[in-house]
Amino acid sequence: MWAAGGSILAFVAAQRSVGLEQLFLDPAYLAGEPWYTGVLSDLGVLGWASATVTALWGGWVAAQTGRPTAARFLRAGALVSIVLLADDLFQLHADVLRFMGLPKGIRQLVIVLPAVAWLVRYAADIARTRWVILAGALTGFAASLVVDGLAAPGSTVGLFVEDSAKLLGVLAWTQYMVMTSLDIMRSTIRDAAHLTSEAPVALTEHGIGHDDSTHEQARRRADDAAPVGDGDRHAAGTRAARRG
Repeated sequence: MWAAGGSILAFVAAQRSVGLEQLFLDPAYLAGEPWYTGVLSDLGVLGWASATVTALWGGWVAAQTGRPTAARFLRAGALVSIVLLADDLFQLHADVLRFMGLPKGIRQLVIVLPAVAWLVRYAADIARTRWVILAGALTGFAASLVVDGLAAPGSTVGLFVEDSAKLLGVLAWTQYMVMTSLDIMRSTIRDAAHLTSEAPVALTEHGIGHDDSTHEQARRRADDAAPVGDGDRHAAGTRAARRG
């Protein structure tokens, strides 16, 4: 990370197109505005970042514990969060893509297309998670887009409703990603520990020595059969099965 950061700083020091103050200092300070300028927008950016990091971490844990389907699901969700984070932080659809001459509707579609693809590709997996929270996030985003298209330019009421709906959507998205990642990590770690402890015993009972390939097949069957991230319900079912 220091190498990447050093390269960026070297480029910043060498270029002469943009003043260093514009790159290093806070926008509110440069504009002479109060410290709380844009604080709600910053809160949304923190939400996107939290969702991204948590989903990436959950995907790594799922991959390490033999649940590739859950790992792909979370990694794809993290990628969607990164796109939405970049749009919010760098104003991609409002400023960057505008210079390409694209209409506003097309610019917005470019940003939301990865999210749509993720929803369609992993619809079955999403149905096994806390999807109601995700539905709330999507409702907030949809309401924000509708108000953005209908509100009169410069309308204070329109601004409040549009950005409030968007912020609530971001918070719900963050909650969904964090809770789903935690559910999946609990499930995958528990299942991996269960397979590790019981697989050698089962193989020995059948007169077979410990075989990594057979153990891997058991992991894959567990990945296909277990819920993506229903957490406590799956744990309760496992405990009930053990008692039986």
